[in-house]
Amino acid sequence: MEETDAPLRHELSDWCGSGGTGEFPYDGVIDRLRAVGKHFLGEELLLLLAECRTVFSKSSNSSNSSETSETSETSETSETDSSSREDIRDPFVGPFLDVLLDKFDDRYDYPSYTALALLRRDAPGSRSGWEELRQHRDRTVLMLLADLICFERLVLDGTPRDPQGMLPAGLLLNKRLRLATRVMEPAALRVLDGAVDPVTVAATPGRTPAGELADTVLATATAGERRVLRTSLQPVYVLHDEYLFLRVLQSFEATFSFMSATLDEAVRTLRGEQPGEAAALIAAVADVLRESLPLFSLLATMQPESFQLFRQFTDGASAIQSEGYKTFESYCSTPAQARLDSSAFLSVPDVRSEVLAGRETVQGTWEDVISSGWLPERDAAAVRAAALQLEAVHQRWKQTHYRLAVRMIGTRTGTGSTEGVPYLASVISQRLFPAMEQQPAVG
Repeated sequence: MEETDAPLRHELSDWCGSGGTGEFPYDGVIDRLRAVGKHFLGEELLLLLAECRTVFSKSSNSSNSSETSETSETSETSETDSSSREDIRDPFVGPFLDVLLDKFDDRYDYPSYTALALLRRDAPGSRSGWEELRQHRDRTVLMLLADLICFERLVLDGTPRDPQGMLPAGLLLNKRLRLATRVMEPAALRVLDGAVDPVTVAATPGRTPAGELADTVLATATAGERRVLRTSLQPVYVLHDEYLFLRVLQSFEATFSFMSATLDEAVRTLRGEQPGEAAALIAAVADVLRESLPLFSLLATMQPESFQLFRQFTDGASAIQSEGYKTFESYCSTPAQARLDSSAFLSVPDVRSEVLAGRETVQGTWEDVISSGWLPERDAAAVRAAALQLEAVHQRWKQTHYRLAVRMIGTRTGTGSTEGVPYLASVISQRLFPAMEQQPAVG
């Protein structure tokens, strides 16, 4: 099998020999990875990729040192040299290789499996306004699912691309296209003028022609976005359905990032001059989570036998490690100590530390401003109503997740040897806003 790596290894050797200048052979690396799966990349190729990373690191350090030492040169010369370096030093190489070599480095986990470091490179700052954050989330989900639609259409057209093991039947693939479209439509209404018909979407969600919508979305992609789409899909094995699995997980993570940052803004708003405006932010979080529910139906089109095969090679990468989800949860209210001491939060130590350090929450801040007399009764009632709306959607989300897990893995352990279905069953009764549920409506 190693002999089939030979042309690619020559390309990588040449790149290393150039000191990391020139164009890195992303396409060749990704084509090889998708042909055999990350878990089965050849040792010689992995060692060479690790060498490329070392070369990148040295060249980056050298470039930074040169920039620091060139203060005596004229401004014109410095600008020319800097521009030249930018042309030949690709800063994306290092993060890409870090994700690619996670198993080789023995640091494989959920964030590296889902390539979150690549997907989040150009994300707006957490203190950006919630509408900008939602726009970024919408665009990310549109790109991910448009890419998925194009991948599935190749099978329907009779020209599948790797990974192509255990190809689904056409009926199932067409169902996938409809469900992906259903998730995309609300986002497209917000960020792509004319891409979908609002009347049709309201009457029959998911009926927008999938191919046309995907083509419209991808026509707006920049070269950088196309590269991120190409490199962020790194399956561990050769089965077609893992492509779907990864794109759905990544879509959820984009959604969690928006939800967390927006609830952070809601907390700050509750402390500000117009605390009642926090209700709109919480409602926006509830709306986006509701729009994401069909992602579970999309994931349910995955063939269980296919999932059982490729999940053998995902040990160590469990969604219980999702920092995005735990961050969202911990912005709603402070989790109970038993929850913080469970595997769910122990697997995300950074988030756990922030909670223990006293992270402010929507529920806690709402109670504080009520007791201080700063929050008018009408505004308090609006914030509570929005929070309970989010609570209701989240309960649906957990129950749907649980039913999907039962279908896919039954009594087996979850991905990465976690508890799986028993864990999901145990958290269904937990609430995001326990005190707000128990307290009578204000006013």
